[in-house]
Amino acid sequence: MKDSDFYQKRREELSARYLVEPSATLPPVQTGGVDHLALICSNLEATIEFYTTIIGMRLTRIVRNRDEPTSTHIFLDMGGGNQLAFFDFPEHGPSRTVRGVGSMHHVALRTQPERFGALVARLKDRGVEHSLHGSTKAGSVYVRDPDGILVEVTTGY
Repeated sequence: MKDSDFYQKRREELSARYLVEPSATLPPVQTGGVDHLALICSNLEATIEFYTTIIGMRLTRIVRNRDEPTSTHIFLDMGGGNQLAFFDFPEHGPSRTVRGVGSMHHVALRTQPERFGALVARLKDRGVEHSLHGSTKAGSVYVRDPDGILVEVTTGY
C-alpha cells in the first residue's frame, strides 16, 4: 500500500493540472445544472415515505418507465428546481448494487440552518440511525434510506 505522501502529491498534481483560478476568464459551463438524479429502489411506498416525511421533500410525479412497462418512475422535489427520481423494477428481483467504480457513493442535499435542527430531531424522534457531524445548528447528517442509499443533508458549513 502506498503511503499518504504519495496520495497528497497526486492531489497536488491534479490540482495544478486541472483546477482553474477563480479569476480566470472562462467560457460558460455547457450544462445548466441537475434536472434529476435517477436511482433504483425496491419499494416505492417506503421510498416515498422516507423522502417525504423524514427528509421533507414533495412527491411531484408518478409515471410509467418508458423503457420498462412494469417499472414506475417517481419524482421528488429536492429544491432549487432539482428532482430526485426513483425507478422500481418489480420483475427483476431484489439484487443490490455493489459499491465500486461507476456506482454512486451518496446523495448530498443542502438545507437551511434553521431547518437542520428539525431534521435531526425527526431522525431522533423516529429512531432513525444517523451520524451527525457538527451541531444541530450547522453541519451534516448522514442517514440511509430504506434501500441503504447514503443520504447526506448539510448546511454547507
